[in-house]
Amino acid sequence: MPWLRLSLLALLGLSLVLAQEVYRPEVELVRKDKRVVAWVSGEEGSLFYADYGDLHVGELVALAEDRAVVGERAFFLDAGSVLEEGLSPGDRVEAAYNKDLLREGLPYLMRLRRAGEEGAKTYLRLVLYDPKGVEVRLGEEVEARGPLALVERGGREELLLSGGEARYLEEEGRLEVRPAPGAVALAQGATRVEGVRLRYRNDTGEAFLEGPLALSREGEKPLKGKAQALRYLLDEDALWLLGGVEFVQGGRTTRAERALLREKEGYAYLFSGVESRDEKGFVRGERVRYALGTGEVVVLGRVAGELRE
Repeated sequence: MPWLRLSLLALLGLSLVLAQEVYRPEVELVRKDKRVVAWVSGEEGSLFYADYGDLHVGELVALAEDRAVVGERAFFLDAGSVLEEGLSPGDRVEAAYNKDLLREGLPYLMRLRRAGEEGAKTYLRLVLYDPKGVEVRLGEEVEARGPLALVERGGREELLLSGGEARYLEEEGRLEVRPAPGAVALAQGATRVEGVRLRYRNDTGEAFLEGPLALSREGEKPLKGKAQALRYLLDEDALWLLGGVEFVQGGRTTRAERALLREKEGYAYLFSGVESRDEKGFVRGERVRYALGTGEVVVLGRVAGELRE
């Protein structure tokens, strides 16, 4: 299949106006009856770009900062190449590459990951960049935003949302992509969580936001919090905070190892070594229900504590 490039008038840095409205290009992933949609504003500075590539499967022979060797083939790579973490020589991998973009005779490596069983023949990478933030909707309840999104189709479908930037280099006839950690926010209802990078896998329906995370919730008693990571399960509409969870609200500090947020119910359920303290004392338990609006706690299992007059 020939390699194609699509950039919607070269760059969607131009404001595309149809019927007095800015055209906002989007990409969609579908899982069962739910949709994951990402789009850019279409305003000046935003970009929507598609790269088609080929796939090569083989043993990873070598991986360096600027070069990878898979089987008998070598590729060059740069900051925009997406590499699965933990790869090492000897792994069976799948290389997605652009055979028409060459450096020193080597084709450009777009993505490198462990090989699955999908058996796809071609690869599509969509790059969305917006200084105002690429917007992502996960199902009906969760929204995310970050400057740069990479959406992969062909074989495994994934979405990566991060900081960084992308621009089209007209003189060189190529796209430059520079992902960077930071500036990624996820929101469900009144709860907002800020992290450094979000990855969604459509085969599992799981979105993972890397931390450290900062959490906030507006209301009569504002809530501030933190955690190490967030996992959102699309099928179950379940949002988990993981590792070093801490809520601070109205003079009360509550800590746990894990928390399940039920925004519609107005509660979080905290698990594993939960402790909640205020000026009157503390309570501990293995499972605690936490009222997001007020900070009140109810211990549901293995209660202990100390209260002062």
